[in-house]
Amino acid sequence: MTMTTLCVLLGVFVLGTEALLFGKTSVCYGDLGCFSEDNGFDNTFGELPDSPDEVKVTLTLYTRKSKGQGQILDYKNVSSFINSLFDVKEKTKIIVHGYLSEADEPWVTNSTKYLLRLDNFNVITVDWKSGAHKFYPKSVANTRLVGAIIAKAVEIARDMMGAKMADVHLMGHSLGSHISGYVGSRVEGIGRISGLDPAGPLFQGTDPAVRLDPTDAIYVDNIHTDGAPLYDAGLGTMSAWGHVDFYPNGGGHQPGCPPAVSHGLLDAVEFKFKKVPEAVSCSHLQSHEYWVASLADTKCDFTAHPCASYKDFTEGSCSTCGSGTCPQMGYFSDRANRQGKFYLTTESAYPYCHSS
Repeated sequence: MTMTTLCVLLGVFVLGTEALLFGKTSVCYGDLGCFSEDNGFDNTFGELPDSPDEVKVTLTLYTRKSKGQGQILDYKNVSSFINSLFDVKEKTKIIVHGYLSEADEPWVTNSTKYLLRLDNFNVITVDWKSGAHKFYPKSVANTRLVGAIIAKAVEIARDMMGAKMADVHLMGHSLGSHISGYVGSRVEGIGRISGLDPAGPLFQGTDPAVRLDPTDAIYVDNIHTDGAPLYDAGLGTMSAWGHVDFYPNGGGHQPGCPPAVSHGLLDAVEFKFKKVPEAVSCSHLQSHEYWVASLADTKCDFTAHPCASYKDFTEGSCSTCGSGTCPQMGYFSDRANRQGKFYLTTESAYPYCHSS
C-alpha cells in the first residue's frame, strides 16, 4: 500500500488519460461477457477492464486434506475442479485481496489457516495482483473482470459438482469487496459477502450495480475502518452497503494507527511520501486485522451495539440490543440475525477486542 495515496490522487483528479481521450467504450472477453461504460460504469474515467491474460487471475484451493498445498482451479478447465480436493459437501470460503495487494498477504494466509482450523471448508484464495497494481481507475475497472472470472468458477462448482450457492461465502478487502459484489450480482443465491472496508473512491455515490450492495448475497456484512473523506485520505466509506454495517471506533481513524492525516492527498502532492503512506493505509488495513482476530480467537469480544451515531454510542445512549442478541463484528456476525448500523470500540493492539 505504499503508493496508495498517490495512485488514488491520480485516479480521482487526472482526467486526461489515454483511455478517456482515445479509448473504446466497451470490450468483450469471450464467455466472460462484455464490459462497457453504460449503466453507471462511467466511474473510471474511460478505463475498461484489461484482458484476462493481463489481469492474470489465479484461484487456489486449500482444504484440510491438501495439508497446506494449494491446487489451482482454472475456470477454463472444468477438470481442474473435478480432479481437485474440492468437496461439494463442505462450505466454500473465497478470499479476495484489494488494491496494490496480492494473495500471499498475511491476512489472506492467516484467514485461510484459521478457517481450516474451524472446519473442513473449501477455501479459495484469489490472486489478481497483475490487475491490482495499476493506475487506480484501471484497477477499479479490472475488478469487474475479476468478479466475472470468480463467478465462472462458482458456476462450475454449482453446475458440474452440485455445490449449493447458499454455502458460498466471499470475503474481500477494499476493491475485493466490490469484486465479491460483482460475483453476487452474476450468481444468484450467494450465501454471504463480507466487505472489509469496502473502497470508497470511485464507488461513493454510484449506482448499486457498480458497488457492493445488500442484493449481492443473502447476507452482506461490512466492517468500516477508514471512512474519512477522501480529501483527508479516507480510502473506505461511511455508507452502509450491507445488511449489517460495523463501525469500530466510529468507522474512521483506528487506535494503534498513526494520527489521521489532515488533507492527506495534498500532503502527497508535496511529496511527503515517507509519512503519508503509513498514516493513510493503516486504518484501511485494520479492517482485515479485525477480521483475522475474530477468526483466530472465538472467545474474543467484538460485541457491537445499534445506535444512531458514534457520538450517541460513546455517550452511553446505546448500551443494549433490546430483546435481541448483540452481533459480534467479524466472522461470527451472522449468528445474531440482526440488521442495521452497529458501533463498538477496540483495543489498539492484537487481538484488538476486549476480553470477555
